[in-house]
Amino acid sequence: MGQSLDSQLGRYINVATLVSLIASVLVIYFFVGALNRGAAETDRQLLTAGIQTTIHHNETWVADYGWWSVALERLDAGDVDVLSDSMASSFSDHLGFDFVVMSRANDTLTYSWHRDSGQTPLDHLLTPDDLANLRSDLARAYAEGSFIGSHMLTVRGQPYLASVTLVGEYENRAATDPLTGPILVIGTALDERFVNEMQTRFLVEDVSLIPMDTTPSHGSRLPIADNAGHAVAQLSWTPSQPGNETLRYSFLPLLAYIIVFFAGAQILVHRARKLGRSAERNERRALRAATTDTLSGLPNRLGFNRYIEGEAARQAATSGEAAVIYIDLNGFKAVNDKAGHQAGDEVIRIVSDKFRAALPDGVHIARVGGDEFACALTGQAYASQALPIARALSASLRDPFEIGGRHFDIGAAIGVAWSRPDAPKTFAQLVNDADLAMYRAKADQLEQPLCFDASLGLEKDARCSLEADIEAGLERNEFRVVYQPIARARDGKIVSVEALLRWEHPTRGAVPPDVFIGVAERSRLIRRLGDFVVDSVCREIPKQAGFTVSINLSPTQLKDPDLCVRYLEKLGAAGLTASQIELELTETVLVDDFEQAKQRLHEFNAAGFRVNLDDFGTGFASMGYLHMLPFSKIKVDKSFIDALGKGEGPNKMLQALALLGDALNLDMVAEGVETESQAAMLRLLGFEYLQGWHFGAPMTARALADRMNSAA
Repeated sequence: MGQSLDSQLGRYINVATLVSLIASVLVIYFFVGALNRGAAETDRQLLTAGIQTTIHHNETWVADYGWWSVALERLDAGDVDVLSDSMASSFSDHLGFDFVVMSRANDTLTYSWHRDSGQTPLDHLLTPDDLANLRSDLARAYAEGSFIGSHMLTVRGQPYLASVTLVGEYENRAATDPLTGPILVIGTALDERFVNEMQTRFLVEDVSLIPMDTTPSHGSRLPIADNAGHAVAQLSWTPSQPGNETLRYSFLPLLAYIIVFFAGAQILVHRARKLGRSAERNERRALRAATTDTLSGLPNRLGFNRYIEGEAARQAATSGEAAVIYIDLNGFKAVNDKAGHQAGDEVIRIVSDKFRAALPDGVHIARVGGDEFACALTGQAYASQALPIARALSASLRDPFEIGGRHFDIGAAIGVAWSRPDAPKTFAQLVNDADLAMYRAKADQLEQPLCFDASLGLEKDARCSLEADIEAGLERNEFRVVYQPIARARDGKIVSVEALLRWEHPTRGAVPPDVFIGVAERSRLIRRLGDFVVDSVCREIPKQAGFTVSINLSPTQLKDPDLCVRYLEKLGAAGLTASQIELELTETVLVDDFEQAKQRLHEFNAAGFRVNLDDFGTGFASMGYLHMLPFSKIKVDKSFIDALGKGEGPNKMLQALALLGDALNLDMVAEGVETESQAAMLRLLGFEYLQGWHFGAPMTARALADRMNSAA
């Protein structure tokens, strides 16, 4: 009986072992296949990234050499000797590209050089069809907001990647014509050197270049295509097979040691994981190579875009806690012109090191162009410091650069843009806004960073026209002041009004204040507009008025050292006193130049004016300002009131703000109150004053007087 039991146990063990073996073999079979397929897809992604990196490098070279006014002058002058010297030098400086073609407007005259011919120009390196295709791709790039096009073509039987741009420096490159203007073409041969770099850099085996109409007998293939889908050759390679390697290491031990089958399975898993980690490391290494600028060591444009498109960055922008700093170097072209491109490369390396040292940890900086850098700041702690950080970047370039025994002055035009809680923007919008502010700072030769505002969206001619219309509007009495009531919460009595400037242009119609105020600040017409408001208040508000008048101040006005004295004189001449006037400033005024704002506000407070903080909660002002500055009131922004009744969070936030005002002995005003239910809730939360359409729309002085008389 015992022997029979042993036999049964043996059979059970044999069956269990056989089943386990079959199951293990099946698992291994599918596991090996999955590893091989994953590795093949990884190879394809790596090679695709390599092609994109080659295109990016080629476009960087064509920008460096093409966006150069001297090249355009030599081309127009037909100075082929100077151009030949420069092109030969380019071939010796760079091992990356193989031919250069320069063509005048409408392709009336074309010069060509090839690495093999050195300084000797070639005739008809590119055909008219090649030039037409390049211009067509350049026009497509213009339509997508870029100024460089790339095209795959065949020259004398050899496939090339060619990148094209218009030659010369332009204030507004978008206004140029890619189909007729003078162009520069730089081509990189898709040859054995290119194949070896793909194989070495991305650790892909047996890479070869084959014609488009050829099907490899084994392995995989990938068309080498530009952004428009043009392809002239394809890559063939032997896909990595980590699954087969895993099987080779584990299959024989599995057969030899059936008794320790499960231990062998663990070895297999361990080996597979090791190979998987190796593949992941290779993928990360390739991704780093594709998203890193090799010259500066910083992320490139692709790396920057991947960062701002990430979930954390998108969430920060949506929450209004993000900023972008865009930087363009001044004087960089002079280094290239006077000392050569090697010196220019050294400048980029030094600037990158200086920027790294000037930035706090957590700020993402990238080199996004030849001499352009961009910083992405996420989270309120960083976004609130965007302007000081931009100033630190500018200050880091203050000392001259010593390159090859020569000194060069390198500066920067810097633009800054924010996504704020009351006006959230995507990172794509922030990059566009900061870039626009940077170009304006460069055009105006500003030494300090320029912050984006809505008026920067106006073209130069439109801005000048609007500036002239503002000045003419002041002469023609097109501006007027209206007054919006501010009521006491407990009984609804009007205790103050806010003076608001309005402009009704005869042809433009009603021009928004955020448009004309920004233009007025840069043209220094803001003083006349500010004086107009004060003069209107002095003329329209009676001396015995039983309410105060709030007047808004802009950052530019605080730069006027005589502002307080001048306002006192105007009020005195009208029989009004400073105690009847309240001056309102937004949080951005404090961030722009805190020390200057502090000095002016103490002057106003000492003269008897009340000073209010407007739109509280929309900017990045610190609570410390409330202690350091002589504020009398805090006006809470409309965005908080709009959220009333939409959950406990907004209600608790408003209650906390009311308690804050009470603790600091500051009056609290809620703006944007439009319904009685909002007013009732704000009374319960502890707000003392309310402003909004529920208590009255902005009205003329006459309408205000009628309302006050009827309420008396």
